[in-house]
Amino acid sequence: MMQEKEKERYLRQMAVKEWGEKGQEAMKKSTFLIIGAGGLGCPAAQTLAASGAGRLLLVDGDVVETNNLSRQFLHTAERLGMNKAESAALALRALNPYVQIEPIPRRVDEEALRTLVRRADVVLDCCDNSATRHAVNRVCHDERKPLVTAGCIRAMGQISVFDFRTQSEPCYACSFPKDSEQDLKASSLGVLTILTTLMGTLEAAEAAKLVTGAGSVLTSRLLLVDLLHGDFQTLALTPDPDCLVCGRRRSSSAGLS
Repeated sequence: MMQEKEKERYLRQMAVKEWGEKGQEAMKKSTFLIIGAGGLGCPAAQTLAASGAGRLLLVDGDVVETNNLSRQFLHTAERLGMNKAESAALALRALNPYVQIEPIPRRVDEEALRTLVRRADVVLDCCDNSATRHAVNRVCHDERKPLVTAGCIRAMGQISVFDFRTQSEPCYACSFPKDSEQDLKASSLGVLTILTTLMGTLEAAEAAKLVTGAGSVLTSRLLLVDLLHGDFQTLALTPDPDCLVCGRRRSSSAGLS
């Protein structure tokens, strides 16, 4: 149950009828796993913490660098060289003392990732490489945990929600097969600060809606954002029956070495 001071903190938010005190209590009871404390993870974690999340698990094995500071607002120049998960945890604890922050300051293998996913109510993929995205997708599918995933490059962003609590939903690999996906990186192609802030905040919004039941979620849809031209498009995603993660090819190969 929330303390009176907490209720006072979230008063404006609880005044939204679709959210209310029931939604705020649902946030407090929820654990969010955030993979990556960089350009997407910082605004996602900051928004969830400010919104009253119960617990944030932050995974990142990288350290804070000068070129991070323009878009990763949880980090500061004084913490250059510090692990990103630990740096973000310091900022988030100062932002909202009612939220439990648990940094995981290392890269995690699939077995460790599975353990973390089991602890979470919602997983937010805020990483910057396709190999990690596909690993997170596989584990969330196997563990039946909702996944919010986003990416951005230059001035273009995308976000989807895969709610694996429903068996019939597609997965990330259905639309972005591992063998065909190009691993485009902001480190070489650039990315706008205003875009990472927007996309990370959208991830937090979708995660919050998943646990509170407020509004409708981007389940099985892909939202494409062209920030420079103000263009937002939503595309429907469909399951691939031959997907190696969630389709019949996965089922037919189960148990084979």
